[in-house]
Amino acid sequence: MLELPSSLTGMNRYAKHLELSEAKDPKRRAALTKQYCRGWFIGSKEEKKALAKDMAEKHPDVDWAGADLQALNEAQWDAVVCAQMRRIKQDEASLLTAPKGAAWKIEIARLLRKQTTAKNGWIAKRLNMGHPSRVSNLIQNKV
Repeated sequence: MLELPSSLTGMNRYAKHLELSEAKDPKRRAALTKQYCRGWFIGSKEEKKALAKDMAEKHPDVDWAGADLQALNEAQWDAVVCAQMRRIKQDEASLLTAPKGAAWKIEIARLLRKQTTAKNGWIAKRLNMGHPSRVSNLIQNKV
């Protein structure tokens, strides 16, 4: 049994399930599988962050591996970014409009590198800082 929530979200997930299960063409089925069956979590970004936080707090002894670990880490890193952006009163749109080397982006990047295992590639992409090597250069240089 699917055990989907009795809501619009649940109905949408059920519709996707039906579409996937009724696909006869192997190429179409593969495309649908790739679209609908990826990642370790199905839900909103906020729900994913809450679950990642809960998992990290309640199960610190669990050794997460592979794609699960990557997804969990990214959710935690994203939570740090969001918290810092709220703290300095920036929004998602400002990530795209602010310069790649903006002081507040460098501050968040430094914090991520100091407190997490986030790599330059993820930081560069999430904070719109350009090439990953630029992150290292900006973090090392005193602004």
